[in-house]
Amino acid sequence: MKAFLLPVVLLVGAVAWGAKPSVIPELRQWTEATEAGTYKVQATSRIVIPENACADLKTYAATFAAELKLPLVQERKGWFSSESFGPGDILLAISPGIIGHSEGYVLTATPNGIRIEASTPLGAFWGTRSLLQVLRANEGTFPCGIAKDWPDYRVRGFMFDCGRKPFTLTTLRQIIDLCSYYKLNDLQLHLSDNYIWLHRYPGVKTAEDVLKQEPTAGGFRLESKIKGLASTDIVYSKADYKALVAYASARGVTLVPELDVPGHALSLVRVRPDLMYKGSVGKKHDCERAAMLDLNNPETFGFVSSIFDEYIDDDVFSGDIVHIGTDEYYGDSESYRKFADQMLKHIRAKGKTPRLWGSLSQKRGTTPVTSEGVQMHIWSMGWQNPREAIKAGYDIINILDSYTYVVPNGKGNIGAYGDDIDTKFLYERWTPALFHNQSVDPADPKLLGGAWAMWNDNSFLTDPGLTGRDLLARIRRNCAIVAQKTWDREPPKRSYANFLRCMAANGSPVCLAVPQWEKTYAVTRTGDQPLKLAEGDETDLWAVSPVNGKVGFRREGAQYTFDYALPKDREVALTFRVTPRNVELWADGRPVGGKPKRQFYPDSCQFYTLPMPERDLVK
Repeated sequence: MKAFLLPVVLLVGAVAWGAKPSVIPELRQWTEATEAGTYKVQATSRIVIPENACADLKTYAATFAAELKLPLVQERKGWFSSESFGPGDILLAISPGIIGHSEGYVLTATPNGIRIEASTPLGAFWGTRSLLQVLRANEGTFPCGIAKDWPDYRVRGFMFDCGRKPFTLTTLRQIIDLCSYYKLNDLQLHLSDNYIWLHRYPGVKTAEDVLKQEPTAGGFRLESKIKGLASTDIVYSKADYKALVAYASARGVTLVPELDVPGHALSLVRVRPDLMYKGSVGKKHDCERAAMLDLNNPETFGFVSSIFDEYIDDDVFSGDIVHIGTDEYYGDSESYRKFADQMLKHIRAKGKTPRLWGSLSQKRGTTPVTSEGVQMHIWSMGWQNPREAIKAGYDIINILDSYTYVVPNGKGNIGAYGDDIDTKFLYERWTPALFHNQSVDPADPKLLGGAWAMWNDNSFLTDPGLTGRDLLARIRRNCAIVAQKTWDREPPKRSYANFLRCMAANGSPVCLAVPQWEKTYAVTRTGDQPLKLAEGDETDLWAVSPVNGKVGFRREGAQYTFDYALPKDREVALTFRVTPRNVELWADGRPVGGKPKRQFYPDSCQFYTLPMPERDLVK
């Protein structure tokens, strides 16, 4: 058989003829073939699309062909004719009316080939996700029969906080791959935020004290023309973000950008301290004002809207949806409601669908807040009642904290805001319509779907050092579960244990293993200038660190150093030994330097997962 699969362990033997393919999410309908046989990828197999295929179908087909390492061809001949359909070919085409759902598809498998038809290019692409999983699990074979499949909910999502804690573009692309693999179509990137416990900073008593902290205390991950707004550790250039949007789009995933205002806005207050909130924060620490904007200042709305305009007008936020934040603002209700209304209307006037964190049940008042064409996250029953939101005209998304919030800490505790969520409960009992005792009609068209969230509150002073590589395995599992529960509103037919077995068998589009490697460099230090040994998107290795002149490394924007400096004018064999949870430094065959220390807040770091750098600069 032709080597066509991405690196993955094939865990299951060839699938039996007629057996229902085991897919996540589970296929809605399966009809066995009337004749015996199975499809098998051949050395001559191709991905085939019609000559007149639209641009979107070409893009999706190219993604699929690259995954299978098969050629992509466009045929002039008639659809499924003997001239165009070779042994082992996989054909993708748009057939209006083939299935009554824009994201649905029909997959027909015969011994000679497979045909995936859909009403839209995206529907055809979701068919390739099911096919890819089965081929990976069954050594390139697929049972003969017909699958008909479609989702019940429009929004099947994951919210990832890369505002508080920086993550590389590599990690974001891997998350996109995982979402796509399970037909999750909505990835929200929380691009700005700050340390959640500002009062814990040493010496901080007032909001003004917070502004004196080192720059990483407030994260803003996008390049900006506003001086001082963007983060100093990891920042995504506008070109990088545009490329990420294109990468996601080619995999069926909508990238939803979020800039959180008017709370969680330390990065904005830092560049405009005159716009810091002046009022009371109630029972909260007064220093919380440093992360809140003054909504009574007439300049605040103009400043905030100009930031959104920079990315919308420059086509950085090129997708249909833009999230404006609006959670956990402790100022008065009427000014909050006025600001939310202004922002929602502003984003809508820009031709985008606005999305926000539901807070109007907490922020009650007389000022109207527009709801037409607005998507609302129901994240806390204390802040937003889902039935009230629907009655007011909002389209809602279930991302309720008690069910779906993860805050990684490495301790293994399970539950709301824990190291992980209760995945068995999520699989067996959670649905997008479940809101404790305020559940809604699961078929209500105002219920768009559901999502889960990974919040990186454990950052800055309390960052245990977990990297994107440490988090991928749980991201994969949680995405798979939420995909199942948002694709089909009916209870799963598989047991939780069988679901996990299916997930293991069907593989992963990204490597989930935590890095383990060893590299040695022969290096001679001749001076005090910084000396880099190797570099990459996730990792740099330094023989002479720019921080303090000692041996160290950079990972996810943070600098780490060992308590060891190279002697001058003498060659040393410098070895980095990386295990799944630690990094060791050896010089001339002897361990040196002890545990590495992070430049800022070294005491909280416990995990030292270190991906291998892509490029060596010194042999």
